[in-house]
Amino acid sequence: MTKHFQTTVLITAALYTVFFFMPYIWQHIYAEEVVYILSASGTGGMLEPTNPFPYIYSVLYVVSLLGLYTFKKFAKWLFSILIAFNLLVSPYVLGVSVSIYLDMSIGYLLTLFEGALILMLFSDEISGKLK
Repeated sequence: MTKHFQTTVLITAALYTVFFFMPYIWQHIYAEEVVYILSASGTGGMLEPTNPFPYIYSVLYVVSLLGLYTFKKFAKWLFSILIAFNLLVSPYVLGVSVSIYLDMSIGYLLTLFEGALILMLFSDEISGKLK
């Protein structure tokens, strides 16, 4: 399971990267009218660049994935806390979000892989390898 764990971490990192940058590439993959209609309904709303929240969260998420890949014990708890935060606090902090099918598909896959990582992290085999 160790090899599968590291592969799952890499896939999660790739999905997170794509998901993070999706709003920036919409104008290149959708027609102007589609982007306009989507933006009118709230899709593509991003936090302003001066808000440190997305940067802090993203850095912590990447650090946790790097730690998981190298089997660091702190990463298990950091990743678990970030996922719990995402589940419990983000809906109230970030509010309602309207998304496109492509974004939702990537987000759904990301959620599945995060769940797989949580499951693996608390298994005896992976938990025993963490230093």
